Amino acid sequence: MALAARRFLVQFSYCGDPVGLRKYCVAGSNDSSAPAVSFVAAIAHHSPVKFYGVVAAGVACALSLVGCASSATTTGSSASPTPSRTCGPLVGVTDSTITLGVVFPKTGPAAEIFENFDNAAQLRINEINAKGGINSRRVVLNTYDDRNDAKAQSLVAQQAVKDGVFGLLAASQQQSMYAALKQANIPVAGIPNLPPYATDLNVFGVSGAYSTGYTTTAAAQRLRKIKAKQIATVSLKSPGALSSARGFVATLSSQALSQALPIQTLDAVNSSTFLIAQKIKKSEADAVNVISLVETGVSLARSLKSQGARKTTVLINGLIDPKTINNANGSLDGAVAAADGFVPLQLNTPEVKRYVAGMAQAGLNPYSNFAPLGYIAADLMIEGLTSAGQCPTRQDFIRIQRGVTDYAGGNLLPGRISFAPGVTPDGDPARCMWFATVRGNSILPDTGPTCGQILKVR
Repeated sequence: MALAARRFLVQFSYCGDPVGLRKYCVAGSNDSSAPAVSFVAAIAHHSPVKFYGVVAAGVACALSLVGCASSATTTGSSASPTPSRTCGPLVGVTDSTITLGVVFPKTGPAAEIFENFDNAAQLRINEINAKGGINSRRVVLNTYDDRNDAKAQSLVAQQAVKDGVFGLLAASQQQSMYAALKQANIPVAGIPNLPPYATDLNVFGVSGAYSTGYTTTAAAQRLRKIKAKQIATVSLKSPGALSSARGFVATLSSQALSQALPIQTLDAVNSSTFLIAQKIKKSEADAVNVISLVETGVSLARSLKSQGARKTTVLINGLIDPKTINNANGSLDGAVAAADGFVPLQLNTPEVKRYVAGMAQAGLNPYSNFAPLGYIAADLMIEGLTSAGQCPTRQDFIRIQRGVTDYAGGNLLPGRISFAPGVTPDGDPARCMWFATVRGNSILPDTGPTCGQILKVR
């Protein structure tokens, strides 16, 4: 992983619920009946319709890995018949198409982290288009590159509004666009790592509401299931990760667990785990929760086993890629894995198999950190547009989706979530996580999710 990408990760946070670097809140669209067909051709058949270069005079290229231009491209599938209807003028909607946009770092230091978020969203859109679209309208997706830069994000959001998109899918650490999107009442479905996912009624977190004041007891419950009693916590040295680590520690007493030693921290540049492994072994901790880079968790597992602490279970958030398991050469055997707000991609369900096969057949990595959440974001938008009827308006989309209390993300979320006002105006943080255990070179999902209680933490 590039150093620049590592530094980006240092800043991630996620409603206090430890999930590595993705720290967002999680929890559980329909259309799970979509046929399991090959979408290779559909994904490969993206026809660039327009390309936008957006350059702000005087804006410095703070992200040195890319140029100063942001871009947006438009992709879609083959045309479908134009239905007969009597709708008045609709923003982002014609008789034959619905135009959406996706805002995320396509380039720049954070690009590796959000890799394939757009492609996974396009896969879901291609699926619905293959079935005739939404109310016989083909869905078109514009891509807007914010480079994880606040000024660039504002500019591409302005372009999206000018383009007349119906709504946006979003994945970024920047939030400069949200005030304007709220004022324009543009629906947003995205990764809930920012305050607007708790406060703005036009913004929907694909895996639950954003909140740093609450956390779920799910991870502590899962460690209790393996009969752990003394728990260590290792965190990335960043405000977001440390907030998550403190939130996790606050849940231990609810499960009759104890903190084995103070939270151990590592930074993204110097991530040696040898000394920390020594401390964990000396503390006689039964388990350790790693709220950091996946590679940090792998390194810590190696260090613990090399020092003879083979009975200490390592919980690694974000560990989903089989390649990581294979490359560890057995050092992860017995580790507990947690996905970034979605179900394990090793589950033998039609929805998971369709997603993994669709991405793999297109030559894309289905295990990219946030790709599954891009797929779910598109699903959420599809569900809302379908519910809004033949003549969908932004207002109807927001009103109807705000009443949804059992969204399941096409059965890719570990638990159903509610968009109705709850702990936050935008609903509740996620309660559920779906864990897996590493055995040899295999990731074996639990038989079901672990759903905890939502606790308020300082």
